[in-house]
Amino acid sequence: MLFRWRTRAFNSPFSGDFWPHSMEDFMLDLALTPRTRKTLLMAAGLVVLAAVVLFSFGPFSVGSIEARLAVGAREALDSRGHDWASVRMDGQRAILTGAAPDVEARDDAIATVLTSSWSGGVVAGGVTRVIDETIEARLQSGFVFRADVATNGRVLIRGDATDAGARDAVARYASANFPGGADTDLTLVPGGSASPDWEEAAKRLLGQLARLDRGALVLRGEQGALVGEASNPQIARSVTQTLQAMPTPFRAATVITPAGAPAEVRVEDVAACSAVILAAQGTEMPRFERAGATPSPFTSVALRRVGRMFAACPDDAALTVSVRRSADDAELDEARIAAVTGLVTNVTAENPRVFVVLTDRQDDAISFAIATLEG
Repeated sequence: MLFRWRTRAFNSPFSGDFWPHSMEDFMLDLALTPRTRKTLLMAAGLVVLAAVVLFSFGPFSVGSIEARLAVGAREALDSRGHDWASVRMDGQRAILTGAAPDVEARDDAIATVLTSSWSGGVVAGGVTRVIDETIEARLQSGFVFRADVATNGRVLIRGDATDAGARDAVARYASANFPGGADTDLTLVPGGSASPDWEEAAKRLLGQLARLDRGALVLRGEQGALVGEASNPQIARSVTQTLQAMPTPFRAATVITPAGAPAEVRVEDVAACSAVILAAQGTEMPRFERAGATPSPFTSVALRRVGRMFAACPDDAALTVSVRRSADDAELDEARIAAVTGLVTNVTAENPRVFVVLTDRQDDAISFAIATLEG
């Protein structure tokens, strides 16, 4: 009976509204008193404030979690020897960037970052996803497409293409426009997709190269260049004017020398100068005669051509020619420096914008680099 009285009714010997008619009414009245409501609201506010402080400034804040995950990811990458890679955090998502040496290195770096912290996911605060924004090391400065006209009028096309369709279209176009045909060997860019503008830019450069007696072109990234010799000034001017209108965002620099007349030059900045020098180098591997200081005949021609092309570059451009150091033969090194300097500067006065230096680590015997001249 006592149990029933407590659950079913809370009767009062008094009449009126002062006493509730049941235990449920009593608890409801208690909860709705102003003092109780105020107390509960204050408690709830304190809980919310503590949560805001904890997740904004404490060890569980978004910034703190991102910082810890970034440090852990970088340490994990370093431990695996991926010094080429960089990582930043967007919440619990890791963004991986850098120029990967190969596909295996990229895949290992992605796996390393993903497992660099505990795997509890969103709740535990680990890395939940890796966004891959890496590129291949060979594409770091923009992939390179080049074409050179051989002595028999045949064009040699080497380098990279955006996709199979562009590669085949360029090969067909070259075969149809050069009297000696075309020898095409283009490598597809990994992950590349159709790019009508790139294909049009390559064709436009090839079309103007076909009008020259001899010459070469390059298309590196968005910067193109065409250098060569024309049979008359009219063709030189026409080629230069045609290449002023390239598909967006591509542009082309030109140094076209007509027979018996000054060159038609359009080299606007250091980037254009760099492309012109790359085109002028030719396809032969630069080298010295065996154990000697004299550059090979092809290398000598290339060095003179680079010197002439550099003379057309803006005044704020500087050319550095790096010569690989020989093994413990300082006298030979000095002789090679003198020979290269004489060819690049055309044996006239020294050019204050041309620097010929020795280097210890270099694949080629001679290499070229363009930079902005320091004041």
